[in-house]
Amino acid sequence: MERPITRLQLIQELSAEERRWQPDPADWLKEQDNMADDKTNVSVQGRGRINLNEAREVKDWTHALGVSEQELRNAVAVVGDQAERVREFLTRRS
Repeated sequence: MERPITRLQLIQELSAEERRWQPDPADWLKEQDNMADDKTNVSVQGRGRINLNEAREVKDWTHALGVSEQELRNAVAVVGDQAERVREFLTRRS
């Protein structure tokens, strides 16, 4: 069985143009601090994010973006979970 590629390996394979899409770690930490524990209360901000831990969301996003689950996971690993950034990244890679 093939070992999954790590986020670091993905980033190292990117061109300089693709690297500029890397999220700022400080933004990620702020978002983590603001996340609610109640998953039934999904904010507008949450709707613009891709949650790879929810099978239903993975299925919906792969269908909406026309990509495989692995392509979606790789894109999220590279640019973060913001749907618009993932969409732009996948469009540029095609």
